[in-house]
Amino acid sequence: MRKVMLKSLKTACVITTITGLSTLATQARDDQRTTTGTPGYQTGTPTTTVEHSAKSFIKQAFQDNQAEIDLANVGMTKAQNADLKSFSQQLVQDHSQANKDLQPIAQKYGVNEQPSRFAEHAANKFEKETPGPDFDKKFATEILKDHQKNIAKLERTSAKIQEADVKQYADMLLSKMREHLQHAETVAKAVGVDQSTISSVMSKTPAVGGTSETEQSGVGAGTSGKTDQGGTKQLQPNSSTSQQ
Repeated sequence: MRKVMLKSLKTACVITTITGLSTLATQARDDQRTTTGTPGYQTGTPTTTVEHSAKSFIKQAFQDNQAEIDLANVGMTKAQNADLKSFSQQLVQDHSQANKDLQPIAQKYGVNEQPSRFAEHAANKFEKETPGPDFDKKFATEILKDHQKNIAKLERTSAKIQEADVKQYADMLLSKMREHLQHAETVAKAVGVDQSTISSVMSKTPAVGGTSETEQSGVGAGTSGKTDQGGTKQLQPNSSTSQQ
């Protein structure tokens, strides 16, 4: 009888030990899944943080480029000053090309282009304005301020990007945006925006390689096109880009 009881106890101990080891192994696998996550989307690792910055930039760039397109379309329709109307047309072309150039990069990182409420709001505000000299002044001032904000924002966001292709795109955007800012300043003067307003905006623009202390919004920018051997247009910096 005692032998039977001892044998039963030994069996129970073996079963308990096996069950315990099995539980520990399961927990270890679960902990590993929690730590590493799905390949390419690790939780809490530097790779995830870096990739998240790139994806956030791509999403914002799509939206802000579209905001510039929508706003500039209003300028093409309602501006009376020839320089402002021509500049608005250039902005539409450049920002449209910028989004086109961004498409293959976005596809690589699994980012889809999404509409922005800001784009609709900015365009609708000027849609309600009556064409004339006052409209041209307000619109030119908005374009000038918008590009100043874009440059300040991109100076900050581009510093966080480590992916080479996304970084290159951001640098090209920044170069073209500075070119746009110089053009916007000239147009603002042409439509009669007072110099104090222009100087105030331009003084807030970070120098090349600098940063802005004030949080701004917007990334959008245009690009000039260059066709590579594969037939895809690539962003190119403009040699006339100036330093503020």
